[in-house]
Parts: sequence; C-alpha cells; structure tokens
Amino acid sequence: MDQKPDKLIPALYGGVIMGLISSVPFLSLINCLCCAGILLGGFLAVMFYKKNFTPDTPPFTSGDCLAVGALAGVVGAVVGTVLSIIFVALFGDIAREFVLSVIRNTSLQIPPEIVEKFEESMKEGTSGFAVVIRLISALVLDSIFGLLGGLIGYSVFKPKQQPMSPPPPMARPS
Repeated sequence: MDQKPDKLIPALYGGVIMGLISSVPFLSLINCLCCAGILLGGFLAVMFYKKNFTPDTPPFTSGDCLAVGALAGVVGAVVGTVLSIIFVALFGDIAREFVLSVIRNTSLQIPPEIVEKFEESMKEGTSGFAVVIRLISALVLDSIFGLLGGLIGYSVFKPKQQPMSPPPPMARPS
C-alpha cells in the first residue's frame, strides 16, 4: 500500500486562493459572510488533496483534512499580508478612502474627532507594527477558519462507505 500524498502542495493552492480573496480590495468583503473566503480556501485545499489519492493509497481521514485546512490557513495569512502590502503600495488604501468618503457624505452625526483620527491614520499609512498585528491576527483567524473549511471539505469528499452485505442465513439444526 502506498503512503498518503503530501499535504503541502494542496495547502499552498488553497492558501494562495485564501490570500487572494482576503487581500484584493472589495473582494475581501466576502469574508464578512462568516469568513466565507477563508473557508473556501480550506475547502479547496482538501479538494486538491483528494485529487492526489489513488486506489492504492489508504483513504484520507478527518485529521488529514484538518491538517491541510490549517496549513492552508497559515499560507493564506502570509500570502494575504504580503498581497495587502503590495496592493496598498500600488493603489493606496482604497477601502479606507471609501469608508472615509461614506462617513463624510452621510447624514450621520459622527463627532469630528473620530473623523480626524481616521484621516490621520490614513495619512500615516501602514506601519510595520500594523503589518505585524495584521499577520498575527490573520494567522490565528485563517488557521481556525481554514481548519473548519478543511472539515467541511472532509464531509463533502470523504470516501463513501460500502454498504455491508447481510450475513448469510444460518442453517437450522435438525
């Protein structure tokens, strides 16, 4: 019997998808729906992992899928943080600018101090400390929700159990 396939490559695929969804401006809003983009990355990592199995390999377990999903979460956190930095450097902080324009153009009575603090944070840009905090929080959240996405993937892709045949009828003693 062969050994189980490597978990790293499927986790890389799922993590890159997770990082893209989490870092592209406005596409990242998908994660407002119970971290759907992160769950999807863990789910897809399990799908890619399942494709590596042959009839000779032992079936994958829920533990395998949890590990692939969590590993995809770690990869997704790193990829998402790096891509966020790149997008902010290339295009500016589009999301903050959008929120600031919404705040300015609404009829809400927001105290001017809060609007000023928000504008100051936009002018300062992204500090190294903010990047580290984002990475740490993404590592925790992406790992947890990637793990859950892996568990969902396991429930969808798990090997189907063969129905057990009934035992042969017993002969009655005469």
